[in-house]
Amino acid sequence: MSASKEQKRKILIVDDEKANLDVLIRILKDDYTVYPAKSGEVALKKTLDISPDLILLDIIMSEMSGFDVLDRLKRDSLTAHIPVILITASDNAGDEKRGLQLGASDYITKPFSKEVVTARVATQMQIVNQQRTIEEMGMIDEMTGVPNRNSFDRQLNIEWSRAMREKAHISLLMIEIDGLVNYARAYGLKDAEILLRQAAELVTRNLKRKSDIATRYGGSVFAVILPNTDKDGAQTVVRAIQKSVRSLKPEEGITFSIGFSSAEPGQNQEISPFVLSAMNYIKNPPL
Repeated sequence: MSASKEQKRKILIVDDEKANLDVLIRILKDDYTVYPAKSGEVALKKTLDISPDLILLDIIMSEMSGFDVLDRLKRDSLTAHIPVILITASDNAGDEKRGLQLGASDYITKPFSKEVVTARVATQMQIVNQQRTIEEMGMIDEMTGVPNRNSFDRQLNIEWSRAMREKAHISLLMIEIDGLVNYARAYGLKDAEILLRQAAELVTRNLKRKSDIATRYGGSVFAVILPNTDKDGAQTVVRAIQKSVRSLKPEEGITFSIGFSSAEPGQNQEISPFVLSAMNYIKNPPL
């Protein structure tokens, strides 16, 4: 059954070949409001104009490559949150790695399979809907503005089940602000709250995919869920956050510890050891 007009999410499809646009439009038009763009520059303008829920972006285009478009989207705070599925004519591992490093959420290869296109688009739209639900259900930490512990528990269960079902990797970062209690005693609760908000903003800024979720786990600890991310991908995010921490310039006595765990969950594998592994690595980081 097609979604009603009010319920339809918006998809921007970017490809400089009309035949490819026509195929994807036919596949998706009944369930989504679809907008075409035949160049990277047009795509960037339309993204700001219509604020799509998802972008399908061809890698190989004559005027501006999909990688260049993706890079510009992820560098702009107004568009960085929009999930992007890259379209490629090959399953080149190098292209896939580059795209994921730039913040792509998934890949679709040509020639198009209707089943694959609809399934991968539906997965990203489910994530979009989950994010909206978080906002609507009051699952946000009031002090920092990021999802709270209840949201973390809910999202981790969802992503863990998806990783198990799709035989995919999932990673978890645990980030602790060391010495926050002593800092609050020395400089006051107000300054400690400011430091917490700065830390939340820093962590969020270093997540390039909408599917990556930064949460306040509790107290001085933040947790980041990284779906479809293996150990190498998690380490890349850890290094980016470590590099950015210097910009906070915290007072003497404040340090940041980061631990992570990565897994490809098997059937009936429990989440608790996965979370505990990341927590334990905070004190003994593997990097």
